[in-house]
Amino acid sequence: LSHAQKPEPVTPYPVSIDSITKLITYQGVAEVSGVNKEELYLRINEWFHTSYKNPAEVIRENDSLKFIITGKPRFRLLSPPNKEGVKIGGNNLAQYTITVAARDGRFKYELTNFNWIQPSYYASERWLDTNAKSYLPVFNDYLQQLDAQAQKEIKSLKDAVMKAKSVKDKDKW
Repeated sequence: LSHAQKPEPVTPYPVSIDSITKLITYQGVAEVSGVNKEELYLRINEWFHTSYKNPAEVIRENDSLKFIITGKPRFRLLSPPNKEGVKIGGNNLAQYTITVAARDGRFKYELTNFNWIQPSYYASERWLDTNAKSYLPVFNDYLQQLDAQAQKEIKSLKDAVMKAKSVKDKDKW
């Protein structure tokens, strides 16, 4: 008789999980005192148009009456680092839904429905199940990239929306 060694238990990379939906979700509300919802909506709209190469493809809903914009951006998943520590771009893409809504003095953002683009829908939450037969060690790396992308998006959004853009006065010379 022989016994194989049990593999070390793998702990998935920690990502933000919504307690109700059990989906990977990043959400928050940012206060921008003294700014009305119309101005915040314009800033959010400008952020969508400057942050993505093809905003017409990303933006799925742009409701100027409810002050809500929803988009479905994609990002490339890189392969794990090689022997030299360099991550190489792969053919794998991930997509998610981002919704940003404005109210007087604040805006709310939510990034959710992360999925690995495959022939059929492949929810990124499956990367968390280390006991699944289909689990691959690269999934932990994908989770780390997902988290980094979400954090980068949130920072970029906050930086753009919370600061008023300076207006050049053509008469002042």
